[in-house]
Amino acid sequence: MSIKRSISPPPAVTKKLKLAESFEEYYNLDPKYYPKPITWQQANAFNNGKRPKPINLLNDQIKNQESLKKANISTVVHWFRTDLRLEDNTALFHAVQQLKVAQKNNTNAQLVALYTINEHDFRAHLDSGWKLTFAFNAVENLRKALSKMNVALVVRLFESKKPLLSRSNEYADWFKSQCLSLANGSALVTANAQYETDELYRDLEIYKKQDDKFHFQVYHDQCTVEPGVLTTGKGSQYTVFTPWYKKWVEHLKAHKDGKDIVKMLNIDIEKTVNQKLEQFESCDYTLPDEFVSYLPTTELQLPEASEQQAHKVLDDFFKKGKAFDYNNKKDVLALDNTSHLSCYITSGLISTRMVVNRGFHENGDSLMRKDIKQNNSVENFAKEVAWRDFYKHVMCNWPYTSMEIAFKFDTVDIKWENDVEKFRKWCLGETGLPIVDAVMRKLLFCGYISNRCRMIVASFLSKNLLVDWRWGERWFRKHLMDADLASNSGGWGFCSSTGVDAQPYFRIFNMKLQCEKYDPKGAFVKEWVPELKGVQDLKILREGTSNDRTADGYAMPIVDLKESREKALEAFREAM
Repeated sequence: MSIKRSISPPPAVTKKLKLAESFEEYYNLDPKYYPKPITWQQANAFNNGKRPKPINLLNDQIKNQESLKKANISTVVHWFRTDLRLEDNTALFHAVQQLKVAQKNNTNAQLVALYTINEHDFRAHLDSGWKLTFAFNAVENLRKALSKMNVALVVRLFESKKPLLSRSNEYADWFKSQCLSLANGSALVTANAQYETDELYRDLEIYKKQDDKFHFQVYHDQCTVEPGVLTTGKGSQYTVFTPWYKKWVEHLKAHKDGKDIVKMLNIDIEKTVNQKLEQFESCDYTLPDEFVSYLPTTELQLPEASEQQAHKVLDDFFKKGKAFDYNNKKDVLALDNTSHLSCYITSGLISTRMVVNRGFHENGDSLMRKDIKQNNSVENFAKEVAWRDFYKHVMCNWPYTSMEIAFKFDTVDIKWENDVEKFRKWCLGETGLPIVDAVMRKLLFCGYISNRCRMIVASFLSKNLLVDWRWGERWFRKHLMDADLASNSGGWGFCSSTGVDAQPYFRIFNMKLQCEKYDPKGAFVKEWVPELKGVQDLKILREGTSNDRTADGYAMPIVDLKESREKALEAFREAM
């Protein structure tokens, strides 16, 4: 696939897409997989201690993991999930270490890599076709890299006519059988923790299957700082980012590892791990049309999905100077000044520790100013990485935030209008608000938009259109190449004033001002809304109309911004 990212859209972007006529999958959780969605009252059980948090249950299991020095392990299996890399992969590092121990008792002990597929998870979680395609490309590149180390990467497909998620008992039994089929005796399986609630319960179910032949070990890896480590003076999770961020930096400084600000665990990728490359039965999987048919009919313009390319993207970000001009240009919509690392981080082709270390060294060994408002570009870039940690920490402490329940329970009574036709027009970029339409069309055609873009359209949907933020969160999840549930739900919670450390409910983005600040000449709008390409009237480019008229072929705005703002304020006041 091409690495091209800046694409000129066809004359009518939305007509080039195979979009489902029904948008109902975005209105509610899929009842096949979630027949009894959790209520806010049930979610509160996590807060008052009546229901244990899955992260605490997982940590209990991790604490009880043994080194297995005396166990006769014939095969160590590393289960790749969202960690599709060799360098700075915590569980893979420990897998190799455990293999060395196992080989003292069994010289024929070997390491095998495993990647599993459950299409029911794809459906239930609305996994993006962009993201899935990128991930499977990454798996193929990872297979090639592992083969040079004499390690086989085996792909196995879980098939069930019943709608069974990977958190099910049936999946855990199947998974155990797959691991034992790779071993000539007992198997030790290593994996890196995933912090979404379904995935935590999946791992807890697999722990239950342990016996003398099957051992399972999970490690913390996704975050730069492990969830639960940073707490307030009262020992609780922070609900406000800024004090948490300061403590995040303080923690890294206090645990500095040599020259690096954060320790990385690396294996020697130049050495072979096994004596020879074994052959195993592996699924030759092709992503069904079901998961990609709604994407552009032209060839997907995906970045190269390899660990080497992830390192190059990071390297280029600094060498080409974008990192050092991040403060000034990251929000300018017509420029391409973001790092484009997000899809690599989400699918695990590069660790956030490597990104933070690079920024630390490039910035004279500094991560944050005493007055964070004075942070330079590299420091603010590192702060964006910290936001990823923050939202994962939040999701671990309040697991219902990954179950489509708002962090702020007092917002559950907001009377969303949920106009399905306005939602459809928002999705397709047909709102008559140029900046919104430009962003949404780019999302459809590229599978990527900047954080500024995301905030603009999220504010418009949840405030000006008064559409339930979860509809938009699901749409993003199904269309973003870098979709990450913690960051996605956290970002939507922020913009809709329903989440942790959210903006005040009365803050509603002014679309005209957003254009003036971040697309002053209308270059971004003209690129993605061809109907306005020849328009010179900045009022039309920013507001959609001028003297109650718009450009030929372009829709009139579906909502009056001033009236909709007042309606949103009233709806939030009534609920809160």
